[in-house]
Amino acid sequence: MNSRAASAGKLIAALLLLNFTSVALADKTDVIHLRNGDRLTAEIKRLERGRLKLSTDSMGTVYVEWKDIVRLTSKEIYIVELLDGERVQGTLATPGDDGTLVVIDRDEPRRLDMGQVAWIDPLKLDIERIKRWDGSVSAGFDKTKANNDTSISASFDARRRAVNFQLDLGGSLYSRSQDDAEDSIRADFGAVYRRLLEQRWFWAVLGSLERNDEQAIDLRALAGAGYGRFLLQTGRSLWSATGGLAVVNEQRAGAESAETSVEGLLNTEYEFFTYDTPKTSILTSLTVYPSLTEGGRFRTNLDLGVRRELIEDLFLELSFYNTYDSEPPIEGEKNDYGIVTSLGYTF
Repeated sequence: MNSRAASAGKLIAALLLLNFTSVALADKTDVIHLRNGDRLTAEIKRLERGRLKLSTDSMGTVYVEWKDIVRLTSKEIYIVELLDGERVQGTLATPGDDGTLVVIDRDEPRRLDMGQVAWIDPLKLDIERIKRWDGSVSAGFDKTKANNDTSISASFDARRRAVNFQLDLGGSLYSRSQDDAEDSIRADFGAVYRRLLEQRWFWAVLGSLERNDEQAIDLRALAGAGYGRFLLQTGRSLWSATGGLAVVNEQRAGAESAETSVEGLLNTEYEFFTYDTPKTSILTSLTVYPSLTEGGRFRTNLDLGVRRELIEDLFLELSFYNTYDSEPPIEGEKNDYGIVTSLGYTF
């Protein structure tokens, strides 16, 4: 009896393994035709920022630049977003000519120019959803003999793009110490959630925590909301603008008491990225905070970063920051700026 039970158990296990293997192989039935004539059979994961992510049996996860692809076919259902913000969904049928993407929804074919496609994401839910984060970590260290000057920097960023939302997280730390001077720390952490609407419009909810010894801010907590739009969206660039309101609480250094104020929020961000080796990206962000409760006061944050890939996923970054406050705390400076060099890794 035990022998029969063991045999039956082995048979069931074999059938389950065969079924699992069949499903896994069936997933990788999407066909991608490249401009050089090559053809890949894989599972389409997503198209974002000019790169198509594919899962293959023999090479694992690979990325192919969108401009190098001339045809796509898949039986799965995808959300396809165009440069103008319009979205369509359906299976990807075999097109009649190169450079055309045919999306079939309810037996109605829609022919799209592949040059106008900005984003593709599968509609099905699977475990890979938890692996949709992109980001980077970086760190830098500088030391000079004069005055025993030591600087340490670290930063991270992470991004998650889905059908109806985009979530961005980021943080940085800059610490400097030298003889005969007080140590100085500049640290910040922020999160921005965008609820994506039609025609590239979005609602945004954001929050941040900040410390800046140079401007005598022990802790600045901000929570706000706004409305904005992606003004430009291509395979190499992304430009957005947001306007809104924020509530700010400042814990100031020294004897000054904490203050809470309401500020306007005006932000614009521009990103440029190219995946031709070596990969390069440029990020510029400018935010203006005109105070609505403290007459005449306004703050600005300007950040500029340039990354250049050294080897695969390893990059060198040069960044510049400038923080201005027209009416800082009594012990603080109006302006704080710096240039940071760091080494980082993308994931």
